Amino acid sequence: MSRTFDLPRAAAALDRRAFLRLAAAAAAAGLLPTGCGGVPETLAPPATLHLAVLSPRAYATLNAAGACIVGPQGAALIERRTVDVAALADQLLSRSPAIARPLSQGLAVLEYGVWPLVAKVQPFTSLSEPARDAVLADLERSRIETKRALFAGVRALVLSTFYGSPATRLLSGYPGPFGFGAVTIADGMEG
Repeated sequence: MSRTFDLPRAAAALDRRAFLRLAAAAAAAGLLPTGCGGVPETLAPPATLHLAVLSPRAYATLNAAGACIVGPQGAALIERRTVDVAALADQLLSRSPAIARPLSQGLAVLEYGVWPLVAKVQPFTSLSEPARDAVLADLERSRIETKRALFAGVRALVLSTFYGSPATRLLSGYPGPFGFGAVTIADGMEG
């Protein structure tokens, strides 16, 4: 499996038909939740944040998944909200309506989908970090293409927003865009 993150391609794999088939199977099995409780306070969006595309639940789900995907140092940045992956993703998705819908639907499946669709019986945001890691690992390694596409879409969204944030440059060693701020174009030409 390729380890690159191509957001439009991952979103295309989560097309409406695949999502509806997945949701119909869960509904037929009686697995869809009937109510919506609140998200954990540590994952909920700040009261001052206006979300254009993501719901508060999708915001929480994306930040929870992001903390698992980017590793311990990156998770600390997300938990402290130094990097707000979900807020950045909401801005990105508001400018990309073609991928906003399938990725929002994918986040709903990640949050609410239950076993056997997704390897869990509780909402994703209510799981412990090791349990979230296990759910994401199951999606990534599944033999079912739709589950792998769900992981790829979430991973692509997390990585493109996380590593696009200036606060992550120390983790990646990337000095920033050349020709802006303290990084000159000449810095980029050295080598």
